Amino acid sequence: MKQDIYFKLGSIFSLIFKLGFIFTLIFGLMLPQSFMLGLVGERKAWRQQAYQSIEQSWPGKQTIAGPVLAIPYHLTYNTKERIIGSDDERADINKEVDVDGILYIIPKQLNIDSKLESSLRYRGIYGVPVYSSLVQFKGEFSTQPLLDLINRNKESKIHFKNPLLSVLVGDQRGIAAPPSLSWNGAKLSFQPGSLLPGTEAGMHVYVPDIVQMQDTRIAFSFEMELRGLRSVNFALLSENTDLQLTANWPHPSFTGELLPEKRDINMNGFTAQWRASAFSYNVSNILEGCRKGRCLSLLEHAVGIDLIQPVDSYQKSERSIKYAELFIILTFVALILFDLLKKIRVHPIQYTLVGMALLVFYLLLISLSEHIEFLLAYVIGASCSTALLTFYFGAILRSRRLGLTLGAGLSALYVSLYVILQAEESALLMGSLLLFIVLATLMLATRHFDWYALTNQVNTVSEVQK
Repeated sequence: MKQDIYFKLGSIFSLIFKLGFIFTLIFGLMLPQSFMLGLVGERKAWRQQAYQSIEQSWPGKQTIAGPVLAIPYHLTYNTKERIIGSDDERADINKEVDVDGILYIIPKQLNIDSKLESSLRYRGIYGVPVYSSLVQFKGEFSTQPLLDLINRNKESKIHFKNPLLSVLVGDQRGIAAPPSLSWNGAKLSFQPGSLLPGTEAGMHVYVPDIVQMQDTRIAFSFEMELRGLRSVNFALLSENTDLQLTANWPHPSFTGELLPEKRDINMNGFTAQWRASAFSYNVSNILEGCRKGRCLSLLEHAVGIDLIQPVDSYQKSERSIKYAELFIILTFVALILFDLLKKIRVHPIQYTLVGMALLVFYLLLISLSEHIEFLLAYVIGASCSTALLTFYFGAILRSRRLGLTLGAGLSALYVSLYVILQAEESALLMGSLLLFIVLATLMLATRHFDWYALTNQVNTVSEVQK
């Protein structure tokens, strides 16, 4: 009687010890998992260093603002100043006051047409999108702001200096060739530098005097070849702006405070159109900041695009690693069930080897995806891991059929994981559904099991084998 009790207690302790080891092993395998997450972060940091290295030798992110017409003027007006004499006698005298200012005028109408050709520039194994864009500007200025300034100072003398047309550019290195301006029929050449207060990068050109006694329209046009890195933006500085942007990059991210009114995106590229007025960005306040010497604020309110690389290989690898616990737990549960149902003893060391084989897949995925397409890297890594484990399952379970069954289940899990990785916006939903389906299948398949009888049978077999 006592021997039976000791036998049952020993069997129970043996089972508890084995299950405890398996759970401890699952937590222990989280250490290599965290190591691989750290490896992904390290590779991301190296890629960022490669991006910064490319930025040092290639123009960076570009923002274009303008053109803006700046007309310096000298204003002289008379004012009366009261002088108090020694005998408290007061006298008013006329005094001339000189004031220097700059009148900033934005176009009445501005049409921008940008055609962008993109490519990948590599530093080592890391590629960053760069572009060369042909930007055409066409529009007209109105002289009405100039007439308004004259009418507000009819009692004063105004002397206007040479007008300056300026265009701000985020990185002046991106201007590939000196542009020329067509100004009211005349051809003028731009010079480096914007010459606007508080700014440096850009270009400028002095235009003929435009003092008129009535409102007139001055047509202008120019085009520039602009190079940049990863993004391009346009400040819509005109009373009415039409912007059309065409590119051969199939993955744009539209930025700025206004989304395009029309857009067409396909695998060959995209086309986007914006329309805006001076009310869209309260341009008058922006020009007021420029009059105070802060013309760099002209670049702040812009619309444009970022050339993004959707869910890159590192991001996909990182997301796949987070499902490692699920793969390990489901595989171990299957082995435990075969241990109980088929009365096949699986040694703790064999559980350890299976867990390590499951983790090696993620290391293969990270390293292969740096050199080949992520899909191909995923297929190679999953195939190697599945083939190895299928062969190993057949050996430790002493059944080729059981090995193929577990291998097929593992393949289905890898296919499901890839589908989840591709679903950027619904990945959490699909992952939750996968976990629910697996758990429901396991519960329904084992709902009639007599777990006490199964554990007793396994313990009896274990004792007989001893």
